[in-house]
Amino acid sequence: MIPQSDLKLLEKKAIDAGAKSLRLVPASSIIVENRTILKCIFGCNGYGNRICPPYIPTVDEFRRMLSEYEHVLLVEWNSKNLFSREISENFIKYRDVPPKDPEARERYDETLKTIIRERYEMIQPGVLEIEKLAWTLGYNMALATYPGMCTWCSNDDHTSVDCTGEDGPCRYPTLRRPCLMGLGVRMDKTLMGLGMEYKSFPMDDMIPSQYTLVLLD
Repeated sequence: MIPQSDLKLLEKKAIDAGAKSLRLVPASSIIVENRTILKCIFGCNGYGNRICPPYIPTVDEFRRMLSEYEHVLLVEWNSKNLFSREISENFIKYRDVPPKDPEARERYDETLKTIIRERYEMIQPGVLEIEKLAWTLGYNMALATYPGMCTWCSNDDHTSVDCTGEDGPCRYPTLRRPCLMGLGVRMDKTLMGLGMEYKSFPMDDMIPSQYTLVLLD
């Protein structure tokens, strides 16, 4: 059992780092499916990123590892990234074939920059701070996760990420943490199983929820 005093400290750390909420849930409530990584391999520009397949544990390996944990911190992060319906429906496509309309191109570019900036400035450093605090509280196997592609190798204006991928070792090995989808986590089913709202794509002038997990033991 996690003492309430520890949970309050972890929650405060999360809120101070930019999170909207932190919730302690059973590790058994996290839904993991092998088929999830099909969406990583086919259609995701982050595939081959150093926190994504094939550089992280397989789904079966992670499922066994997760079974050794009793608790997980579910952290939802604040965001200002409003998705229009057009950008939401064409987000992957626009990475390779940008929209011809100048206004649509500007909206897409700003959406992508906000994703990268929020992960680089808030979500990734924030979840690492939660992990660090958990470790200092005695949870020696605490491990953070990221919501998607790593952004530590973002350029200065956060318009792109230059991960080393297969061309070399990670530039920030101590800051690497695995991507949730790449581990097989179905965040939609997990949230619904917990009785929580899940904002599914396509969006229509909505801000998608961004979640990270911190495995706690």
